[in-house]
Amino acid sequence: MRGFHGRTMGALSATWRKEFRDPFEPLVPGFVHVPFNDTTALDKAVDDETAAVILEPVQGEGGVHVASPEYLPFAKEACARSGALLVIDEVQTCMGRTGRLFAIERWSVEPDIITLAKSLAGGFPIGATLTTAEVEAAFKGSHHSTFGGNPLACAAGNASLDYTIRERLWERADTLGTLGLEKLRALDAPAIREVRGLGLMIGIELKEKVTPYLRELAEKGVLAIGGGSNVLRLLPPLVIPEEQWEYALDSIGKVLNHG
Repeated sequence: MRGFHGRTMGALSATWRKEFRDPFEPLVPGFVHVPFNDTTALDKAVDDETAAVILEPVQGEGGVHVASPEYLPFAKEACARSGALLVIDEVQTCMGRTGRLFAIERWSVEPDIITLAKSLAGGFPIGATLTTAEVEAAFKGSHHSTFGGNPLACAAGNASLDYTIRERLWERADTLGTLGLEKLRALDAPAIREVRGLGLMIGIELKEKVTPYLRELAEKGVLAIGGGSNVLRLLPPLVIPEEQWEYALDSIGKVLNHG
């Protein structure tokens, strides 16, 4: 629940939110959604008929909810008991966003499949699926596509990956994200219910609708997005200059305090 995996048919079938799914039904059958971070519910849902468990380590579109320390290791154990595959959706969390190259590193869990996109090529359209050797050996049929292996996308991906690793951008995300979380959690703003996140993936849950605040921030030159109707979501570039990050944080404080 609250998970978001995309708008193509299979990914949409795995996505929970009714407003995304309803216009495109019927979708792929057999998907079951359980509450995030609820190990009891997950344990009940995973059995010998389960093909895979698909999870985001941090639910971005769902409001920046971070998996608890025990949840992803429990999911791995549940999959191992039943013979299911653990699929970790890192489309939004990969390439240093959460303060690690891959967010899953924080939980010391090795999934069977990881999906990547977005920052993999610095914003140029690309996607990739990583699997264990065992899973890859079981692939059947053709997995080609018209634009698969696009040379321009792959060049952008190589350049982005080289820069990310050379500059160790996940360390920068960790440092700037820690600063951001500390400053935002210290705000005495009546509109704030909770601040949560990892690295430079931060959500500010409000007690009211987020849209008016997003508009005020845009007027100050700060572009943020919603995560649901009442979460202000921050996903700045990992290369954002420190003074710009400080300005954004100060602007958020002023807007939330109606300053």
